Amino acid sequence: MRKLILLIASACSSSHPDAAAKAPPPVVTPSTLDAAGGDHRHWLAGDLHMHVAPPDSDDVTASIADITKAATTAGMDFIVLSPHIWNSQWDEHRDEVRRAWRTFASDARAVKELTLIPGAEWTTTRGHYTVTGVDIASLDHATGSNFLTQAKAAGAYISVNHPFAVPSHIPNVRISDFNMSYRVWTDRAPGFTAIDGAEVWNVPLSFANLVARPGGHTAEELTWTELDRVVHQEHRAVTAVGGTDDHHGHVLATTYVLAGDASEASILGALRAGATCVGGAEAGSFRAHSTDSDWVTIGGDIIAATIDLVWNGPARLFIDGIDSGEHTDGYVAQTGGELHTYRIVVGRSRSGFIYANL
Repeated sequence: MRKLILLIASACSSSHPDAAAKAPPPVVTPSTLDAAGGDHRHWLAGDLHMHVAPPDSDDVTASIADITKAATTAGMDFIVLSPHIWNSQWDEHRDEVRRAWRTFASDARAVKELTLIPGAEWTTTRGHYTVTGVDIASLDHATGSNFLTQAKAAGAYISVNHPFAVPSHIPNVRISDFNMSYRVWTDRAPGFTAIDGAEVWNVPLSFANLVARPGGHTAEELTWTELDRVVHQEHRAVTAVGGTDDHHGHVLATTYVLAGDASEASILGALRAGATCVGGAEAGSFRAHSTDSDWVTIGGDIIAATIDLVWNGPARLFIDGIDSGEHTDGYVAQTGGELHTYRIVVGRSRSGFIYANL
């Protein structure tokens, strides 16, 4: 009997222990399995969007020491530090930027209390995105126009920050007067669009969702819709993440990753595998499997006719982004031989989706 082939697309998802895969997610390695073949990964609390000075300046007041103290007190396991780097800075003052980033990265990795992963929020007039998992200072031949292409080729993890954050003009909130989304991605414009993931929760701009609802939808809803589109049309994995986007050392666990340990390598592996949960770890039990003997092949892709989705307790289920109501402990999905994404929301969690590897 053939086993279900699963690809973990994003957020709060892990394959069932009985599931096989054509290309196992990088986080699922022999080092994460015990002698009996069990998965001993666990959920680690972190944040993927935090500013730090230096190298940030202007209104950023939080130092590495400030962030370390606050995050340790809060019981967090990791933070991706993302100081701004403007593409104009890179083009005009590249050596200075590289030196500052290298010093910052060394200082971040010297912290022992938790894992601080150096990255950057690449900032342009067309939007922002986090770049991490690569030695940014080594990309000395890249220019602002092709930085992302070279960063991606070097193995970077790249996620869009505050997508669909259109101007909401909230009184006394200056940032709400600007379009903060990465328009190349949100408008599907020519340019770099092979993004690994996107923020489905940006803490300060989530409040703007109460005011700005383009087309009647929040930025979070639009982001999930776009991630669903990527899965269905491009047949590639994408990851859902969250970030505080904080400038003053206020910490909050926005992204949980399922990893074997709290090392930088394991956390980045979990991000690349899409083993994340946004907002809260309540949906961390979300998994799927199938024992079907009936399979459908479409264009060389294999789809199980029936997929058993399993989780703990009540959860709201979204199939292809459509609210399918609340269900307890799981749901049996009939695929109809077609690709579907499955996402649950439990409590504060903004869980992601599992889909048949197509």
